[in-house]
Amino acid sequence: MAIVPMFPYETPGYRRIQTTTLNFVRAMKLGDDPGQYRKEAGGGESFYGSYHGLHILDLFGELDTLPAAVLDAWAERFLAQQSERGFFAADARVRSAPLQLADLEPHWHFTRGNLWSLRVLNRAPRYPLGFLEPLLDPQQLYRWVKHYDWRNPWASANQVLACATALLAARDWFGAAEVNQAMQRGMYPALEELLDEHTGFWAAQLGADLPNGLFGTIHIAPIYFAQGWPLRAVEGNVDSTLACQLADGSFWPGGSDCPDFDGAYMMANLAELTDYRREHLQAAARHYLEHALMHEDPNGCGWLLHRRDSVPQQWRARPHWIWKPGTVEVSAEYRDEDPSRTHIMLGSWFYPLSIALVAHMLGDTGYQGPYRPNPMSLHQCNVFSFKPAGAINS
Repeated sequence: MAIVPMFPYETPGYRRIQTTTLNFVRAMKLGDDPGQYRKEAGGGESFYGSYHGLHILDLFGELDTLPAAVLDAWAERFLAQQSERGFFAADARVRSAPLQLADLEPHWHFTRGNLWSLRVLNRAPRYPLGFLEPLLDPQQLYRWVKHYDWRNPWASANQVLACATALLAARDWFGAAEVNQAMQRGMYPALEELLDEHTGFWAAQLGADLPNGLFGTIHIAPIYFAQGWPLRAVEGNVDSTLACQLADGSFWPGGSDCPDFDGAYMMANLAELTDYRREHLQAAARHYLEHALMHEDPNGCGWLLHRRDSVPQQWRARPHWIWKPGTVEVSAEYRDEDPSRTHIMLGSWFYPLSIALVAHMLGDTGYQGPYRPNPMSLHQCNVFSFKPAGAINS
């Protein structure tokens, strides 16, 4: 699909964001082979460096400058990770193992990243996504969504977004006509039953705090936007999202790329859906922008893990949710509190992307420019992105 730039012009602010961001991508490049990147200084070659770096270049239209052969070679890095059953795994032994659906918990996130990357490159997977076959049955998909421990919506929704990513890929690339019906009759009712109508967040009624609910909700909302499903309890969502913002404008103590993006994403999309508390949303978005710019590297090379004016004592490490092989419960891994880690590729995707969303929302930030978030990569799918491919009653 053709991606329409957010604005048909560049501001000086946009050009500064672009330069700062692309400088970091260039600094993380390894060797001469296409797509070979580290994700942080001192690290080795990284899948996440390649996947996130690709999205950054695409956001700023840089992929259009590359020859098709370079894009083909970059795509091959992702295609090589696919198993014949369709899922993706870094370990060749895992790719050749006869895994069942229940064995795939550790591999959903990796599969999602590879599929989003192939979406951006507009290169189809090599093998059909046969591992999804059980989930093409609406009742099985319903039960699968419900089998997670939704007292932790942040972790559970991550897996559901990965599943939706794979289902839409099976529909669009391999003609799996059953996908829309499975999602509408299986995934949609399961998610509707989990929505907390008071907070507007998924599963907050089961005991999660509001931030966990927000970080779960932004993984469900893009599925709704992509499929044209109506997002309910929007006013409660506005109240809850605003309540999650901290005094410095961030959505995590000391700032953190994922939670900060999540807050900006929700505000920008809520502003499209309702006029409720519009002035409060606009003020919160401006405050967020001030915060996000505190992550800009003063040397013009990427985006900092933590605010420039913060100290380690103020930081709170955020959890990275991991399903380890052979386990049925998610575990939290913490790795952001090390003061020697200052930049990662993810931050140089999410901070510019969040600034783009706020620029689109407000229109007068001074950071307007031709950002091109590809909605087929669902973290970049917004209610205003495109006419949805599916609808509840179709």
